[in-house]
Amino acid sequence: MGRNVDIGCFTYMNAKHGIVIEDDVQIGSHCSIYTDNSENKTHGPVLIGKGSLIGSFCLILPGSRIPPGTKLRAYSIWKQ
Repeated sequence: MGRNVDIGCFTYMNAKHGIVIEDDVQIGSHCSIYTDNSENKTHGPVLIGKGSLIGSFCLILPGSRIPPGTKLRAYSIWKQ
């Protein structure tokens, strides 16, 4: 986890395969970040790039790479 990171309350992180959060990232409340998905047998680490803003209630799926400076609106799903 980088410096100056803010993670909102009730955010869930399934870090079985690793989560990297770079500097100056803000994650809203009630987000879900998964590195393992038993429903469709996918898995992989998640990277959230420097200066990214993740809105409340977002879902980030296994293997996602969020580029630096990304602004993800509330209730969004990021799959990569």
